[in-house]
Amino acid sequence: MRTNIMQKLGSFRRSTKGNFATMFALSLPIGIAAAAFAVDEGSLYVERREAQSITDLAAIYAAANIAKADAAVLKVFANNRQGGVSLAGTFDIQPTGVGYKEVRVEKGRYTPDAMVEAGKRFVVDATPHNAVRVTYRKDGTTFFANLVTGQRNIVTTAVASAPAEAAFSIGSRLVSVNTQQSALLNPLLGGLLGTNLSLAAMDYNALLATDVNALQFIDALATELKVSAGTYNDVLKAEATVGQIVSALATTTKDKDADVALAKLLGAKLPGSLKVPLSHYIDLGQVGKLALGHGASAFDANVGLMELIGAAAAIANGKNQVAANLGVGVPGLLAVKLDLAIGEPPQGGTWFAIGEAGKIVRTAQTRLQIEATVGGAGGLLGGVLGASIKLPVYVELAYAEGQLKGVSCPTGKPASAVVTVAAKPGIAEVWLGQINPADLRVFTKEPTVHPAELVNVNAVGLIKVEVSGSANVDIGNTTPKTLTFNKNDIDDRTIKSVSSSNLTQSLTSSLIKNLNLSVDVRLLGLGIGILLPSDAAVKTAVANLLSGVTAPVDGLVFNVLALLGVKVGEADIRVHGVSCGRSVLVL
Repeated sequence: MRTNIMQKLGSFRRSTKGNFATMFALSLPIGIAAAAFAVDEGSLYVERREAQSITDLAAIYAAANIAKADAAVLKVFANNRQGGVSLAGTFDIQPTGVGYKEVRVEKGRYTPDAMVEAGKRFVVDATPHNAVRVTYRKDGTTFFANLVTGQRNIVTTAVASAPAEAAFSIGSRLVSVNTQQSALLNPLLGGLLGTNLSLAAMDYNALLATDVNALQFIDALATELKVSAGTYNDVLKAEATVGQIVSALATTTKDKDADVALAKLLGAKLPGSLKVPLSHYIDLGQVGKLALGHGASAFDANVGLMELIGAAAAIANGKNQVAANLGVGVPGLLAVKLDLAIGEPPQGGTWFAIGEAGKIVRTAQTRLQIEATVGGAGGLLGGVLGASIKLPVYVELAYAEGQLKGVSCPTGKPASAVVTVAAKPGIAEVWLGQINPADLRVFTKEPTVHPAELVNVNAVGLIKVEVSGSANVDIGNTTPKTLTFNKNDIDDRTIKSVSSSNLTQSLTSSLIKNLNLSVDVRLLGLGIGILLPSDAAVKTAVANLLSGVTAPVDGLVFNVLALLGVKVGEADIRVHGVSCGRSVLVL
């Protein structure tokens, strides 16, 4: 019996029947747990991909609408059936509960610089903003694992940038030129260029009416400078003579009348000693990194021929001084003498630039003294004295400034482009007074303005009349004004201006209104039977005669300064082109 029992036990130990069932029973819980985890991980993977796609889309849309980035992000989530998403200022605190959805929107600046580590190219809060980082955090959906591990965070991040750029410039512009104005501009522009000019009014008007593509012009200038490879910025590191600039313009323009005017300029034997540092001439921003020959197709910006010539002449004459005798070309004025000095361009700003929001353009500091000789019918005091009056006007202009505040393309197409520029005229001071012309070009100190001798008459040894006077007008506006340009404004070459609020009347009228006169009338010799005019009568006669020439003196000051791209108490802004950079993922 005992033997039978032992045999049965041995048989049982050697039997393999039921092993699979046993192993299955033991491993079933593990298999069920693994399947549960697989289901959850698969679900989380799909959910994470979906969250990343929505985050990418939200970042792209926010970058395209960066001024309203928060609203743009929430709109994307709502449109993609992700309701209940809330904005979060920080993710430092771990959320509690089930089903939370939070998004963080951070605006900053992205710089596509290969020399910078990819993760450091986006800087939060750096201005001007051109990129948005969107971080989305939510409670992942799990079916089994939450019983063991609790919540499963899903966190996705995307950075998108929309580098919309605009080309814009600052400066006063001549609209058209008549014969009298051309007679004034020839000695002035010729003085700046160091040559004699004989351009007719139609030549100036052809230059004023013609634009050239800025990038094609730099391509042509590169040929003049024998730069055959490299980028536009490589060209702008060089110096060019005014003759090379005019020659490049002649290569670029396709207008026959403008070609004639440029040929006359080239025929005037422009000196090679006057050189333009191109880094002070044009700023191309990120466009400058493009290879030569590829810029015009990437950015369409047209610039006026006269603007380019005037700016080149002014920059080439930095630190120099121009003196010109404008003769008798101004009606109402017997003669005009002019002294002009142009300061070096301020650092960090050219008159024309291409760039994103934050880019700045500036005019140069300018000093101008005009001495006009004024006469009238019957002379001074109704013919008692056949005297003329000297009217010295001294103008000092600080630089005006324009800052690109925003470039947006709501529909993503250039037709919807809107460009905003904050412009501020330069502070100006205008005197009726006399300065030492040698002090004009010393921009490190203010010239001393002395009362001017307006009248000095010795009537055949009988009567001596001396009249001196001074006046001063301060013109300034420290508050920028925002100008808005749409695509039609850009296409129509529209120029918009900001003016100083305290310049409400004629410049010369303002001076004469504040004029302080000192009169000395004396009888010389016997002077029998001569009736001396009173001081009051002399003052009245002088003031009346000066009041009659406010218009020609104002016009003279305007025409001289407009050639240099500056204006008293005003700043003119033009937007030359816009590029609606597509919003794209960058990180």
